[in-house]
Order: sequence, then structure tokens, then C-alpha cells
Amino acid sequence: MRACLAAVLALLAVAGCRGPAVDRGETARCSHIQSVRAVRGLALCEDVWSCARPPGGPFDRVGLRRLAPCDGAPGPAMLYLPGMFMNAETPIDDPRFDLRLYLAQAGIPAWGLDYRTHAVPPESTPAALAALARWGADVFVADAEWAAAFVRGVERGPLHLAGFSFGAGLAYRLASRQPAALASLVILDGVADAAREAGAGTGPVLDAGSSRLPWPQREALLAAVVTDPDGPSPVPGFPTAARALAETLFTAPSFGGDGGLANTRDDVSDVTVLARLLASYDRWWPRAALDADPPRAPGTPVPVLAFASTRLGTEWTERVRQSARAFGGDAAVVRGLPRHGHLDVLVARSAARTVYEPVRAWIAGERPSG
Repeated sequence: MRACLAAVLALLAVAGCRGPAVDRGETARCSHIQSVRAVRGLALCEDVWSCARPPGGPFDRVGLRRLAPCDGAPGPAMLYLPGMFMNAETPIDDPRFDLRLYLAQAGIPAWGLDYRTHAVPPESTPAALAALARWGADVFVADAEWAAAFVRGVERGPLHLAGFSFGAGLAYRLASRQPAALASLVILDGVADAAREAGAGTGPVLDAGSSRLPWPQREALLAAVVTDPDGPSPVPGFPTAARALAETLFTAPSFGGDGGLANTRDDVSDVTVLARLLASYDRWWPRAALDADPPRAPGTPVPVLAFASTRLGTEWTERVRQSARAFGGDAAVVRGLPRHGHLDVLVARSAARTVYEPVRAWIAGERPSG
């Protein structure tokens, strides 16, 4: 499916998507490709840069992806920082389930950052993965700062910084360092003090696979759900592939085991949409990135719009609120999403109404009350 989509995009690229002029702000070795995708009859130009980062090792490379109307989009722009194991690809080609597509079709240039982890092949050997031991939080912050500067070199309007989960923590760190450079923060179920338990093991990386669902079995299950959700499950003990994934997500122990990751028992998100999202994940994540001191709130508040899942419990929702108020002051807007798990914040059936449209209105300057 991805190969077919890539071929279509390559053919469409000849239609001529005039790329934006780029001021990188510093010397960088980047490759750049362009394509055009049609979203509900609207032509969106997609630019993708792949850029080397210091110190220049085989995995020291980040990506930037820009989606915008092909006829130009003056005004504000958004840069999205994804969560752990995630990247800036758009695996769900439907603006009802992807914030960046929703914003781009509304005329707002939407950018996303591929972390260095996107350059690490899933079949990497332990010897190769040892290089990730030096990827602490400071490396991710530096890459995010560089990406924000890159985007400002392209867009002439205000820059809004959005982040999900780990990416929300990064967004707060950038706001702590450069509050005046950001028009606002859009926080998707994340906190400033984003340190997490490193999990079992002592190696330099975490695996998106787990003891419950090792990587090969995980890939097989997700492919089965995408292809035929009502078909047989490759995981024993479940009548269908969709049921296996739904129960695995609902009971994920690292998110409380009660719908904290995704509230599939209440059907908040379509399980096939969740499968497509999860299938796009990168396999490896550096353990060193989980250990960092919380950032200091800036002296001058930054406008903050935050969304909080509620299935993780009231303590989590309050942490999201406290972080938003620490950086945004009393004017920070925090919206709790009833019955939502962590991933539901991104791709719930109601996301276009409860998350994406409020974000669009916020970026357009239509400030809601908290």
C-alpha cells in the first residue's frame, strides 16, 4: 500500500509543486523532494527534507515535512513534534484523523519533525544501536530548535508549536528557551515534566515491541487489522484481529491497564485507524532521552491551548493543566476530553470536532475562553 502511494505521489510531483524558498539558518546537508496529494479535491503540496545533524553518524539525520495548499498559504504556520517512537509521516490519508492534513486543507501550513529515530532501521544490530546511547533529551531539544528555525526561514507568519506526549515536553522546553519566537503552544496530552520510567532492561534503547507483543508479532497484528479487521487474529486467544488489537491497547499496563492508551471498549477511536497509526511507528527509542530535568517556565507567559485525556486518571489530567498554567498563566486554555485515552486525543472519531477545529481556530486567532 505504501509503495503504491509513493508511486502515485511521484507521478503527481511532475504537476509542479513550486517549493518554498528555504533559509536554513545554518549550514546543513539536506535532500529535498516534492509531491502533490489530493485531499477531498484540494491539491496539497508536500515538501520533505532529510537533513544531516551533528556529529554526522549514520543515524544522525532528521526529516521535516510540510503540507500546504499549492496556491500558497500566507499567514501563521504550525510545527508538530510527535511522541515517542513516532514520526511526521501521515499514515492516515484522511483529514478527519490527521491534524496536519486538517490544518493544511484549511490553508494553514503544517510541518512535522522526523526525529533521528526515524533513520534507524528496525533490523539494526545491538552494535549499531549503541550509537543511540548518546541521544539524551538535549539532542532532541537541539534538533527541535533547529527545525523551528528552519520553519521560520520558510514561513513569514507566526509559528505555533504543537506537540503530542513526548513532543509536548519538547515544545515546553523550546518555549522555556525562546518564548518570544513562538506565537503559541498547542499541547496534545503532554506535560512539561515529561520524564518516564525507562522500563525493564538496561540497554541503550527501548523497543516498540514488548514482552506482551514482540515486534514481529506486533507487525503481523497491525497488518492483519489494516487488511481485514474481522479476519483471524495472529495473536492466539482472540476471535478477530481487531479484537486482539483493541484488548491489547485497552489493557496496556504502562498506561494504567484501563483504557489509558486507547479506550477501545467505548469505541472512541476506530481500531483500524489506530492500527494505521501504530504501524507507522519507528522501532527504537533511546533510553537516555527519558531522563531530563523539567524546564523552567518563561518569565513572560506563552499562549497555551492544551488537550488532556481523561482515562489516565485525574492526576494525569491535573498535570496537563498545571503545565499549561505554568507556561501560559491564567489565560491558558485546557480542555479535558471525556473517555479519551492517550492515542484517542490524536485520532478519535470526534477528533476533527473536539481537537482539530479548536486548534485551527486558535491558530487563526479565534481565542476561546478556558
